[in-house]
Amino acid sequence: MTKEDLNRIINAKAVPYPTGEISLIETHISWVLLTDSYVYKIKKPLKFSFLDFSTLEQRRLCCEQEVALNRRLAPEMYLGVLPVVSEDGTPAIGGRGGEPVDYVVWMRRMDESRQMDLLMERGLVEKRDVEGLALVLAEFHRKAPKVPGGTSFEELLEEFTDISTVIPFVNKHFGEEASALLETVNRWVPVFLEGARGRIQERDRGGYVIDGHGDLHCRNIFLLDTPVVFDCIEFNEDLRSLDMLNEIAFLCMDLERYGRGDLAAVFTGRYLANNPIMDEETDQDLFLFYKMYRANVRIKVSCIHQMEETGPSVERKKEEDLIRQYLVLYQRYFRELESRLD
Repeated sequence: MTKEDLNRIINAKAVPYPTGEISLIETHISWVLLTDSYVYKIKKPLKFSFLDFSTLEQRRLCCEQEVALNRRLAPEMYLGVLPVVSEDGTPAIGGRGGEPVDYVVWMRRMDESRQMDLLMERGLVEKRDVEGLALVLAEFHRKAPKVPGGTSFEELLEEFTDISTVIPFVNKHFGEEASALLETVNRWVPVFLEGARGRIQERDRGGYVIDGHGDLHCRNIFLLDTPVVFDCIEFNEDLRSLDMLNEIAFLCMDLERYGRGDLAAVFTGRYLANNPIMDEETDQDLFLFYKMYRANVRIKVSCIHQMEETGPSVERKKEEDLIRQYLVLYQRYFRELESRLD
């Protein structure tokens, strides 16, 4: 599938069900077509160290995997996989005449006004919303397959300290104080993780490491009567294999980015009441570390995006503001963790 093929689908409205306008959302790895009632997600023919969409067969398998995995938390949203077939020279989603030239993930279009990140921006998320979300995720984690060996000291250290790749960019665009913070934490983290190595291994052996969602933040949640959590990481099992503390730390970090530490506390309290995964004092240190780790990853990913981005200055400014928010959280978590360990 090429961008030209995609444009022909949009212009011809070559989708299975009648629709008005078709809008396109493009990410680094996918094209997403929004129609009146349905969403069609097409994987770009790419290959990176962490994913492989380079062949038709790989894309078919990844589409099937995406549907199967996301049905765990969003069964009514993920409807199946459809072929893209050429009809009279125009590729058509769900077409029947000929061999498939690509595949799409077929989803029901949800009520975007209930997307959690948009509700957070408007201050419309309430205590009961995060309590309901906590119950859904606690049950999901209790039932999720255990992944022995899914988390290690070495992997966490490598992933965390990889932020060094963007330190020159941070220094140039966010100042010496910000880059010095990243360097300081990178020197400190190996010592912390070495001290926590035994507990990390114990939690791994104790069944706390699961095949989870992997990308648990507000944009991937619809706050409906029963919360719907979607768009898990389907293309890389290693990124989904994580300690449950790490998974919920991502969401709590995101809530705190919006300035809603109160909601993060409510979520954590209700979650732990239904899935008690903090057994020792060290687990509280690890939870704080995982929040810092998640801020670390968001800083790195956003900086890399900025380094590659040539889009509108308004979008660049918005992402720069996000990086500053993550840097503030990063420093706060580091200081809190330092204080706990003194």
